[in-house]
Amino acid sequence: MQIKKVFNNNVLLAERQGHEVVLTGKGIGFQKHVGDAVDEARVTKIFTPNEDNWLANLQALMTDIEPEYFELASQIIALAEKQLDTKFNVYLLISLTDHIHFAVYRHQHHIDIKNEILWEIKRIYHREFQVGKQALTLINDTVGVQLPEDEAGFIAMKFVENTMANSDADQTLAMTKLINDVLNIVKYQLQLTMPDDSISVQRFLVHLRFFAERLTLKKADRSQGADDQFLFEHVSKQYPQAFACVQKIVAFIQKTAQQPVSMNEQIYLTMHIQRMLNEAK
Repeated sequence: MQIKKVFNNNVLLAERQGHEVVLTGKGIGFQKHVGDAVDEARVTKIFTPNEDNWLANLQALMTDIEPEYFELASQIIALAEKQLDTKFNVYLLISLTDHIHFAVYRHQHHIDIKNEILWEIKRIYHREFQVGKQALTLINDTVGVQLPEDEAGFIAMKFVENTMANSDADQTLAMTKLINDVLNIVKYQLQLTMPDDSISVQRFLVHLRFFAERLTLKKADRSQGADDQFLFEHVSKQYPQAFACVQKIVAFIQKTAQQPVSMNEQIYLTMHIQRMLNEAK
């Protein structure tokens, strides 16, 4: 890779196989010039811009924020991608850098913000929250500021927003509320209390996240097949307790979201709830 532009000591623009990429890494741009070869051993993360305005936004942010924050955000993104087994879009570098910089500024000026949905984030996005806590350690190690646990929740939501297709912060908040409401229905309808790290609970949460995304973004469930009527009748008789709980969920969603819940979706919800009942027993 060859350097096309040095933004600062930690961020460069380079050419790789005929395409422009943004590279981050501690000291990657130190005493480097246009045309030099990239020291690939120093690369923390490679970002491939897919829109012209992304690069302009990045450059604008660099005029206001110290270089170490870009490398810090890059390290956190690399950590999150590895632990969450996902890939984030390039805009996360911009939004996460800006968020961390402002969070540190607020903390230094004694204006920390309380995360009103921290409990829900811990419950629903457990893995993202754990990475958020590791991010706080990296922030403390880099800039010497110990941010409150609320910020681990805010960072976790940055990851969630970037893994849910075409969603923004308001939609992600709506999804989180919907998931939490469904979990409460299951908890109180079945008097079911299970640890968040239970396998069946984690599987149910993954399903609920995609279910909530479809409802919030109003995506139709087109997976219904000819055998669904038979399966629907079978699970309703085979698992009456779980099925009755699902009917409470369906009624709640029809009332609050004014959307139907497909037969196929009801089958899957019933099966997930039955697995939790079996595990609880």
